[in-house]
Amino acid sequence: MKSRKNNVFKRFMVSFLFMLIIPIVLSSFTYYEAVQIVETQSREAKLSILEQVRDVLDNQWADMDEAAIKLSFDSRLMGLYHLRAPLGNSPELFDIWNYYKDFHSSALTGSAYSNTFFVVLKNSDLVFSKAQMSESSKAFYQDEFQYEGMSYEEWRELLYGKPHFREILPSRMIRTNGEEKSSITYMTSLPIGKNQEVQAVVVFAVEDKDILKLVGIDDADHTNGQTFAILDDKGEVVTTSADAPIPAEIRNAPDQNGFLHAKIGGEDHLFIYTRSAYNNWMYVVSLPIEQVMGNVKYIRTIALSVAAGTLIVGTIISMWMAYRHSKPWKEIVAVLRAFWANDQPGGKPEQSEKPDEVDYLQTSITRLIDNNQSLQQMLQRQADTLKNVFIERLFKGEFEDRVQMHAMLVHAGLKTQGNGFVIVVLHIYKNNEMLNAESLEELSILRALIEGIIDDHLQDRGYIHTMHENELAILVRSDAAEKEAFRSDLQDLFRQINRNIKEQYLIVPMIGIGSIYEDLLDVHYSYQEAKLAVTNSHATDSDETAIAWYAQMAKEQTGYYYPTEMEIRLMNVIKAGNSTELGHILQHLYNENFLNRTLSISMKQHLYSELRATELKLEEELGQHVLAEENDPSFGQYITGNEQVLRDIFLQFHYLCRTNERNKKSRNTHLLDQIMAYINDHFQNPNINLYAIASHFNLSESYLSQFFKEQSGETFSSYLENLRISLACRLIEQGSLSIDNIAVQAGYNSTHSFRRAFKRTMGVSPSSFKEMKG
Repeated sequence: MKSRKNNVFKRFMVSFLFMLIIPIVLSSFTYYEAVQIVETQSREAKLSILEQVRDVLDNQWADMDEAAIKLSFDSRLMGLYHLRAPLGNSPELFDIWNYYKDFHSSALTGSAYSNTFFVVLKNSDLVFSKAQMSESSKAFYQDEFQYEGMSYEEWRELLYGKPHFREILPSRMIRTNGEEKSSITYMTSLPIGKNQEVQAVVVFAVEDKDILKLVGIDDADHTNGQTFAILDDKGEVVTTSADAPIPAEIRNAPDQNGFLHAKIGGEDHLFIYTRSAYNNWMYVVSLPIEQVMGNVKYIRTIALSVAAGTLIVGTIISMWMAYRHSKPWKEIVAVLRAFWANDQPGGKPEQSEKPDEVDYLQTSITRLIDNNQSLQQMLQRQADTLKNVFIERLFKGEFEDRVQMHAMLVHAGLKTQGNGFVIVVLHIYKNNEMLNAESLEELSILRALIEGIIDDHLQDRGYIHTMHENELAILVRSDAAEKEAFRSDLQDLFRQINRNIKEQYLIVPMIGIGSIYEDLLDVHYSYQEAKLAVTNSHATDSDETAIAWYAQMAKEQTGYYYPTEMEIRLMNVIKAGNSTELGHILQHLYNENFLNRTLSISMKQHLYSELRATELKLEEELGQHVLAEENDPSFGQYITGNEQVLRDIFLQFHYLCRTNERNKKSRNTHLLDQIMAYINDHFQNPNINLYAIASHFNLSESYLSQFFKEQSGETFSSYLENLRISLACRLIEQGSLSIDNIAVQAGYNSTHSFRRAFKRTMGVSPSSFKEMKG
């Protein structure tokens, strides 16, 4: 009987202790999982913010680059390069003020000019900014924009001492409009080119506090130990929120995104970083581990205390209960339940002053969900921005060829299919002179309301895009096979739109409609035509006369056709070596000027002069001047009649384009040979991938993937896999290595991935292939 009681006692003790140990083990596992979740969540949240900051700043640098390039092609600004300082009532002063008026309007509307921005001219000592035009760069430097600790002479030497191209000066204190601000400076010399003498300098200044706000740092004194820094492509600091050292591992990191732990002043910090594909800059944020893991450590202390107390108290109670044999099993279970629930028998449950682990995890998951939703909203805004960029580039004719346009079309997620396309330009008011801040705000509200009316009528037949504060451009597509049916639909559609706008807002907007084109790439012609139509129209009280068709204009009154946008597109196509698209452009120029218009002799001479000027610009930029011979009979399709001068100019354009096309193909062939040689030398390395090769050749992953496919006829992954499987087949035929060793030799991280790749390529498994060859 005594032995039986001892056995019962032992079994009871073992079972009871086991019941205590299980929740303790599970609690420990939950704690360590919570640690991993918290750190991973902190890393991912910060990385998400960094990537958003990186993308926003990349867009800013791209906008600044685009603004500088546009200024470099501004013929009116180039005309001021060699002008000396004008005095009194000289005629040059009128030209300067006339140019500054247009410059000021562009600076108010362009997205790149939201920061501090100005242009300094070397010879005339003029300064053009958003706020004013200054006749003295010294006065401008002393009153409006001055570096701390830098004299005017040092600043002038900085501007003109050497050419600048997309040069970024690290953050330093700048006094603007009487305020001290820490800013990053962007500079590009005009004209653009290393061997060009500096005639002017474009300067942007981006305030550090605007960048820090994107990261979530509003006050450097209340960052809780968090630091943020931007490093350039050489690892040098561009700007930082605090004087915190950056580990060398981050400066030399090859990965695009990553994290690491490092000591700063004896304190452990978590560094998260991401690299920009646009300019190879590194964005880094650091967090003290104490800040990240503070709440988790408090949970750990509570959990260990509760576990130890539970084990000790539970063991004592179990021994006493087992020894006494005075309580049944149900009472023991009731005591345990009361203990785990922090209930006292006969009393009220105790309330914990601190949240437990479950509350903490629920809070963390809620924050993660909120961050996810914010990220999705940010991605949606970026997608909308990408669509707007695509549409604006399409309207302005900035795509070099149809392949580039369709690739961008797919990437932007736009669906534009139809048998005909046309651009309609809508001016809310006839002109927009004397606009102030209040009237601009009213115009923005009215523009949004009008967009709503157009969108209701347009539905899914096109897209609306704001080109200027007073101008909307509408892309309309049609599935109608006949252009006449499309024109009739357009007339009815915009009469109804005009009528609704007039009824609701008592205004009659000016509407210009361009020609209908069958190819989406050609709609930029329609945009220029619609602008010309709406500019030459006359507003009346009738909604019918407020709609102007380009096809119905009296072309003899419009002069010759060669807008600035057409010249820029012509030059870009020739530089890209796109002969096919050049043919379309030249055909369009000839049709518009010699078939659709009746030009006088003087107008023809003006047109020839403009085309010759374009030719000279191209020859100067491309560094070649060779007289082309008319040895291509295909050029007869562009010109009929006796326009020999035009024929000679077009023939020279054709020669320059073909020359660039041959040079481009030669460079592409050389680059492809280098890439393939590098892959052939390193394909056995399991870490070789598209990103590693793109980094080695200083290319973006997307460009390398597209380039490799276009030049070689197969994808990068297919080429790499074929190399590895070919080597694996040779090694299997030799019969001296196992399948595992062959997988390693062929460049695979695991035998499983090797077997899948082999089966996918050869149609049989490696083992079956070995038996066949055995």
